[in-house]
Amino acid sequence: MNVIESLGGVLPLTTLEFANRAYKYALDPLRNPIKEIMDKCPSIEETPPFLGIFNDISWNKFRETEAHAWAKAGFSWIVNDAEHTQWEGNYGREQNAAEGRLGLLAVQRLQREAISSYGDAYQLGARATLRPYGSTFKEAEIYFQSVNFPDPGNATPFNRGGYPVRNGDRSMHYTPEDLRSAETETQGWVQFETSEYIIDKKLRDRILELMVEQGRNKACGFVGPLDAILRQGDIPEMNDSINNFFQKATKLGIHTGRVVGSGSMEDPKDIEEGMVEAIKHGARLISVHPLTSDMTYRGACEMAAPFFRACKRCGF
Repeated sequence: MNVIESLGGVLPLTTLEFANRAYKYALDPLRNPIKEIMDKCPSIEETPPFLGIFNDISWNKFRETEAHAWAKAGFSWIVNDAEHTQWEGNYGREQNAAEGRLGLLAVQRLQREAISSYGDAYQLGARATLRPYGSTFKEAEIYFQSVNFPDPGNATPFNRGGYPVRNGDRSMHYTPEDLRSAETETQGWVQFETSEYIIDKKLRDRILELMVEQGRNKACGFVGPLDAILRQGDIPEMNDSINNFFQKATKLGIHTGRVVGSGSMEDPKDIEEGMVEAIKHGARLISVHPLTSDMTYRGACEMAAPFFRACKRCGF
């Protein structure tokens, strides 16, 4: 499967593909469109990359027409960011449903202090959550407890609580057995963005093994090198450590990814090369560095450019 086939066979997306995605969502609003593709692929090496972006648009300013444009352009996953944008990035049922109808995976990022909210985000339609800033094994352990229902008789103080989820016809799954059988497609994403998680291979590998224990394609890792550098200063071995992380995770069957690009890497050719490097080392969740709120200006700038070039050629 190549990346265009994973998007439905054509790019930009057509009306037929949007209708197909909406139909699938109506049949099963608990589906996870990216995990479905991961599950179909026999290995990470044969899994196509997925394009994502971090969303800083407030939930009450969100418009489905904008998300339609993201999907049409080939984006597959959206991190609705309630870590740095706080309550404004806490997306609700209507916003997550809009993204789901468009075939976008809604990933809810929350604050490092959150526990119950990670499991509750699935109640609001997010199909994945992203846990930032971890630096200890215990933090990762608590996070995975918070996104999983308890084993009967072995509950922890951090497990996901019981609350009904609904089918496409709004009928409810309202027993422990129903909840467990219905909520099989959620994912827990761990952000590897501290030197403890990226550089310390012993700790890194313990966390990766914990992620393997969650089940096939149930846990993903995402690298954010900016925070590691912000916390520790310039780390010469950072890039090699990130690539080594991708390789190790790939061997264990864990999908990983990173943001490619930054304020100091804006040239599209450099960004493309960075993406190639990440993909060749095993990364499959590739994010652009601009945020969703940047798309309006960038699109306007591209549309206006021919006019100003024409004016210059005419002596104006």
